[in-house]
Amino acid sequence: MNYSHFVVLRQERIEQQMRAWQNQQKQIADTEQFIERFRYKATKAVQVQSRMKQLAKIERIEVDEVDTSRLSLRFPPAPRSGDFPLILEDVGKAYGSHQVFDGCTFTIRRGEKVAFVGKNGEGKSTLVKCIMDEIPYTGTLKVGHNVKIGYFAQNQAQLLDGDISVFDTIDRVAVGDIRLKIRDILGAFMFGGEASDKKVKVLSGGEKTRLAMIRLLLEPVNLLILDEPTTGLHTADVHQLVEVLQRFVDKGNTVVIIEHNMDMIKSADWVIDIGPEGGDAGGTVVAEGTPETIADSENSYTGRFLKEKLSGINKKKS
Repeated sequence: MNYSHFVVLRQERIEQQMRAWQNQQKQIADTEQFIERFRYKATKAVQVQSRMKQLAKIERIEVDEVDTSRLSLRFPPAPRSGDFPLILEDVGKAYGSHQVFDGCTFTIRRGEKVAFVGKNGEGKSTLVKCIMDEIPYTGTLKVGHNVKIGYFAQNQAQLLDGDISVFDTIDRVAVGDIRLKIRDILGAFMFGGEASDKKVKVLSGGEKTRLAMIRLLLEPVNLLILDEPTTGLHTADVHQLVEVLQRFVDKGNTVVIIEHNMDMIKSADWVIDIGPEGGDAGGTVVAEGTPETIADSENSYTGRFLKEKLSGINKKKS
């Protein structure tokens, strides 16, 4: 189930909760009205006491709250990329006699959110470095027409200037009308009020990750490549990031993420699993498809964990 489907299901759940809440409120109001009406009537004393006990035992229904302020980020305009932002054919990388991965062949289409998954050490981050042209590789790797890449490295949060404030960190990259809405944007990412004036060096690891992500999202790019962006984030932060990335994709942009977080992986449109080929051959693409396809794949290390996550969602639905 991708994130768009999740949003629909969440809205349906909220509507169901609202109907149940309204029915319960009517029941409570009727009970309270009966108690108030007959509180001092001796012939109704037993019934009044019974209704009061019933009222005390009622488990109050709560309706999920959705913080719509989190959705206020507007991405700066970026050029439309070609239909195929990335095309890889037999791409490999070796360090001396050590073959990190080999034979990686796949195409990423515009408007997709793609997750690279697999065990640590199979070459996912190294593959991203090849895409970024930071290191040499073998095979053919084509970056599509008009592709503008925004890259979030594993140490991205540590690259922030610790001696300036949260506000100044964003002010230095914001352009145009966005500069007038910096405090609104920071508030949407839980840096509201005095938090925006904090020095970056006093932030927690998760806060620095959020700040680095805001900074990246304010750049005019059409392909985001994120290497483990959920590291240090709480569950609520992860869900917020999933929402923001979905909005980015809905605008015709593309996202590639290296991730172990199952909430993030299940939100992807397409999953590429990089695993061991056997012997000293290093890693390669052992499976690719939708999250549901990967969950059922016998070749995928991540599949079994993803299957558990998807099974939990289906149980809740039923």
